[in-house]
Amino acid sequence: MEENKYFKIDKNFIVIDEDLKIKQAIKKIRETSKDVMIFYVYVIDKFNVLKGVLPLKNLLLADEKRKVEDVMIREPIVISEKLSDEEILDIFNKTKFLALPVVDDAYRIKGIITYKNAIDAIKNETAEDILKIHGADIHVFDKPILKRVKIKLPWLITTVLSGIICGWILNKFEITLKNAIALAFFIPLITAMGESVASQTSAIIIEGIALNKININETRKLLFFQILESIIIAGIITLFVFLLTIFWLGNFFVIKVIGITIFFGIIIATIIGTTGPVALKKLGFNPAAATSSIVLALSDITILIFYFFTAILLNK
Repeated sequence: MEENKYFKIDKNFIVIDEDLKIKQAIKKIRETSKDVMIFYVYVIDKFNVLKGVLPLKNLLLADEKRKVEDVMIREPIVISEKLSDEEILDIFNKTKFLALPVVDDAYRIKGIITYKNAIDAIKNETAEDILKIHGADIHVFDKPILKRVKIKLPWLITTVLSGIICGWILNKFEITLKNAIALAFFIPLITAMGESVASQTSAIIIEGIALNKININETRKLLFFQILESIIIAGIITLFVFLLTIFWLGNFFVIKVIGITIFFGIIIATIIGTTGPVALKKLGFNPAAATSSIVLALSDITILIFYFFTAILLNK
């Protein structure tokens, strides 16, 4: 059985036999419900197999002489005890029930999972994903120091490698920088913009994958709308930067290089931020754990190369 990380099975629930009369069922509930939060009453047979579910309203409004099996809801929505947290969360997102029964392979009821537990699980999972994006772990204090170091190192090493590669790129384009020294002033702007867009995009995609709001098999459709959105954002940001720098620099060559790089840099970062998590998910990796450092590094390197090549082409 797969262990659920966040969803805990609640053993406080009420079951009644399907052969009971409504009057007998109400009496049993009164006798056993003192310490139980009642959402639904679960109907079982003599083998503890779940046969149906009975909302309290249906129970209280039913004729006392009728049997439970006559008014229960048959074939209720259930959660297999083998389901993962993501699959359980998806069921709650679709049904919005206050509680759902958990059953084994023989359809015997093992407990319930409440909607409140689902909300708490979302908060915990979101917190963990945010930490993973930044190369950390929500359970860090439960781990030995070497394990904690091992969790953080890959993210930091990727950052170091990215910085070295970016430094190498700057060295290779040293002549370009000497000919237009003002280009150096805007390297922090274009890399920060790319990182912000890539990080924001990947975070949205990761959340969409986690909540099953994104179908990773429809990558082209997803990428199309992401690029369309990025073009609108890029146009607005480019215009904003142009208006801020035109009076300051007075160098139309540098302004053109910056404007073109910011416009296409936002689109490039959006593509990287979208395809990175999707690709990792398809390869079987956790996108939240592996995406951030890779996405940011690729964004920095690609946009920096684009920046200098744009400067070279416009200077000819």
